[in-house]
Amino acid sequence: MGKFSDLLPRVVVAVVLIAILGVGLYLGGFAFRLVAYAAVLIVYYELYRLVAFKFSVVSFLAGAVAITVAFWTENFALTVLLLAVFGLANYLMGFSVKEAFMLISVAVFILIPAYVAVKLRDESVWLLIYVMTCNWSSDTFAYFSGKLFGRHRIFPQISRGKTLEGYVGAILGSALVGGIVGYLLGYNVLISTLVGAYIGLFAQIGDLVESALKREKGVKDSGKLLPGHGGLLDRVDSLLLSLPAFWVVKDLFF
Repeated sequence: MGKFSDLLPRVVVAVVLIAILGVGLYLGGFAFRLVAYAAVLIVYYELYRLVAFKFSVVSFLAGAVAITVAFWTENFALTVLLLAVFGLANYLMGFSVKEAFMLISVAVFILIPAYVAVKLRDESVWLLIYVMTCNWSSDTFAYFSGKLFGRHRIFPQISRGKTLEGYVGAILGSALVGGIVGYLLGYNVLISTLVGAYIGLFAQIGDLVESALKREKGVKDSGKLLPGHGGLLDRVDSLLLSLPAFWVVKDLFF
């Protein structure tokens, strides 16, 4: 049982998160946007702490305002303007040019998948469920494959826990679940399976990006909000890339 000693709190927190997400998905509209917005602000806070060399309340709030306006207005030109002002303000507050651009990148990194999630929910809740199911299946299969069969470490400079077996399990698991869910939803099984593997691949790249940020900062988790999981970013990091990746191919296959 030692390998899975952290499983119970992870499951409990996962059930609570799924319940909150489920209500948002079911109600759609403003309710889903509100759930997405809350997640955006939490993830922004956690990413800000990972990227910024110091935590500045003024800088953080300025970014939060820019992200809030961008999220609710969905106005591209206004978003670009606000993020440019946000970056300049950070530079004037003593951040380096590199750090100012990194903080702008954080906002973009969060806003794009949030935009995709909202648009997918408006278009088809089942498409969004398909993507999320493939994504989190990838995480789950990566966890169990790594715990049970992990032998060959890859990217040790980023994370010592990442194994080849975990990544293979993640992609195969996402493909399997993608095919099953696609079949249940009436999509082409072969396409659903292949796109599932594609989602799983980008989900693991998203996880790797966050692992690199945490390694650079010298921390194990992005936060302490979720017992057994760390921060919310530790649970949605894979979605930050898998959602935009799916959006790119959606109209070709679905």
